[in-house]
Amino acid sequence: MSPPVVASTTVAEALRLQPLAARLLVKHHMHCVGCAIAPFETVAEACKIYGVPLRDMLAELNDTPAETLRSLDVPL
Repeated sequence: MSPPVVASTTVAEALRLQPLAARLLVKHHMHCVGCAIAPFETVAEACKIYGVPLRDMLAELNDTPAETLRSLDVPL
C-alpha cells in the first residue's frame, strides 16, 4: 500500500503514488494531469485554484477503491 496523499503532496507525486488519481482530477475538471506545474504545485494549491474542497479530494484520493476509480466515466 502506498503512503497517503496529504495536502502538501505535490500533484505529480500524488499521480506517481496513485496513477488512477488522474481519473479523479479529470472528474473534478482539474487540468493537472500532464501540467508542467504539477511537480511544484501541492494538492492543496490545486484544490484552491479549482475550487475543489481539499478535505473531499483527499478523502477521494485516499479512500476510493481502485475498481471504482477504473470505472469512472471520464475522458482520458
